Amino acid sequence: MLSIIAISTFIAVMLFAVPILKYILGKQNSILRVRRYINDEEIKEEKKKAARKDFKPGLGFISKTVGSARVFNGYKKAIQFKLTKAHVLLKAEEYITVCLILFGVFGAIGLVASRNAGVALILGVMGWIIPSVVLNSKIKGREKQLNEQLCDAIILISNSLKAGYSFFQAVDTVAKEMTGPISEEFTLLQKEINLGLPTDKALENLVSRVSSDNLELVVTAVLIQRQVGGNLAEVLDNISSTIRDRVKIKGEIRTVTAQGRMSGIIISILPVALGIVLYLINPEHIGLLFKDPIGIAILVFSVFMELIGMYFISKIVKIEI
Repeated sequence: MLSIIAISTFIAVMLFAVPILKYILGKQNSILRVRRYINDEEIKEEKKKAARKDFKPGLGFISKTVGSARVFNGYKKAIQFKLTKAHVLLKAEEYITVCLILFGVFGAIGLVASRNAGVALILGVMGWIIPSVVLNSKIKGREKQLNEQLCDAIILISNSLKAGYSFFQAVDTVAKEMTGPISEEFTLLQKEINLGLPTDKALENLVSRVSSDNLELVVTAVLIQRQVGGNLAEVLDNISSTIRDRVKIKGEIRTVTAQGRMSGIIISILPVALGIVLYLINPEHIGLLFKDPIGIAILVFSVFMELIGMYFISKIVKIEI
C-alpha cells in the first residue's frame, strides 16, 4: 500500500511540475532579450530599479536569494552560457531555483516512500538533474536543426553575393527569408553588428553560441576573406559541398553504430529498472542494499562499473568526422 501511495504521489507531482517547467523554459521575456545588447551601466541601473520594487513572494523571491548567493557564481556563468546556446530566455538564478525545487520535491517523495535518507538523496539528485537533461536535449536539438539548415543558408548567402549584395545584406537575407535557429542566430549577429560590435567579434560570438564545426568553418572562411580578399561566393560554394559530404558520412556512421548505441542505452537503463521492479515486489529484500554496509559498497561499485561501461561504449560509437 505504501508503494502505491508513493507512486501515485510521484505521478501527481510530475503532472504538476512538468507544465510549470515547460512554461518557465519556454517563456519569452522582451526585457531579457534586450538585456544582452545594453551596456554595463544600464544593467546596473536596471538592477537598482528592480531592487526597489515591492517584495513579491514565490519563485521570483527564491531566484533573487539564489542570485545573491556567491556560492553559485561559477555555476551560474556556465548555466547562463548553456541557456544562451539553447535560446532559452531564462536567467541562471531561475534555472537553479527550479533545480532546487525539484531536488526538494523528489527528496521528500523518496523519504516518505522509503523512510531512508540514502534513497531520498538519490531521488533528490535525480530531480536536480532533470532540468539539465531537458536543457542539454534542447541544445542538441537546436544544434542539429541549425546544422541541417546551414547548407541552405550558405547557398543563400553565396547567391546573394553573386547578385551583388554585400555580406551584411546577405546576412539580412538569411535572417528574413529563413526560419528556425539559423534565422534567430543570424538575426542576433545582425543586431550585434548594428549596435556597434566589431564584425570579427560578432562572428566569434556566433560560433561560441552555436558550437558547430560546420559553422566555424564558414566563419573562418569569412574572416580570412575579410583580411586577404578573394571570391567569397566561390569559397562558400566549396564549403557547402564539403558540409553536405560530411553530413552524408555522419548519417552512414550513425546507421552503422546504431546497434552499439542501443546496447549502451539498454545497459544504462536495465539495472535501474530491475532495481525498481525488485523494490516493488519485495521492498525488504532490496532494502538491504541501502542499509547494510556491504550492500552500500556493492551499490557504489556497481554504479562505478556502470559509468565505466557507458564511457567506453560512448567512445566506441562516437566517431569524429
